[in-house]
Amino acid sequence: MDVKSAFLNGCLEEEVYVEQPQGFEMEGKENNVYKLKKALYGLKQAGRVWYARIDGYFQENGFQRSKNDPTLYYKQEGIDILIITLYVDDLLYMGSSSKMNDKLKAAMMNEFEMKDLGIMKYFLGMEVYQSKDMIFICQTKDAQDMLNKFDMLYSHPSPTQSSHGEVLCRDDGADLVDEKTYRSIVGSLIFLTHRRPEITYSVSLVSRYMKNPSEIHMKAAKRILRYVKGTVYFGIDYYSSEKFNLVGFSDSYWGGSLDDRKSACGNCFSFGSGLITWS
Repeated sequence: MDVKSAFLNGCLEEEVYVEQPQGFEMEGKENNVYKLKKALYGLKQAGRVWYARIDGYFQENGFQRSKNDPTLYYKQEGIDILIITLYVDDLLYMGSSSKMNDKLKAAMMNEFEMKDLGIMKYFLGMEVYQSKDMIFICQTKDAQDMLNKFDMLYSHPSPTQSSHGEVLCRDDGADLVDEKTYRSIVGSLIFLTHRRPEITYSVSLVSRYMKNPSEIHMKAAKRILRYVKGTVYFGIDYYSSEKFNLVGFSDSYWGGSLDDRKSACGNCFSFGSGLITWS
């Protein structure tokens, strides 16, 4: 669901005054100002007071806020549960009971002016394909746009993200490359790791050399792009399951950095059928 003109719903606690809009001045009171009761777009308080308003609404209606994620709310009624996550003015919700879902939808539309966008298919670059027994999440469009942006759409795919045994360092003696282009490539790859856990480690390596990158660093970054070229449709599957076991794996690379001998470590956790977090 999408909240229309979300920031206009925020009630101000501070005293904020604005000049009369040009062309709408009151005759004889041109020097007077307006005192705002609610937020306007452009005010630095707007985002904060909107979150305060929606947070108060959820808690007044029996929702609890997650201690780990302040934009995640949940509500339980017996064995049923309803979960809401909020991103500025967009709300995603899911529940085990259609009755709770319909009740939330009706209540929200009664409180705020909202638009129902239906079943989630695309959100912040995340593509979602749902069926009765499976949910598949990927970033195919973002991957293709990224390859096209850096003229790698028709490059030869690489079977792996990096060369075996390759170790990068800051002073490798190679010629320097354009810093702006390199940062743009790495930044795009970092965004892609939101749904591509298998490239996280390789991207973390090239992201260490944002300042004064060399041709060797650029070659490593473009190899990741060529790997993405051959795996644009990769994503994460979540299948229906009767067993919900939390399983975690971790690994460490002690003293692996040639620059400062710092170590690197990684982990991933799955719950049920698919990964839920990794780093």
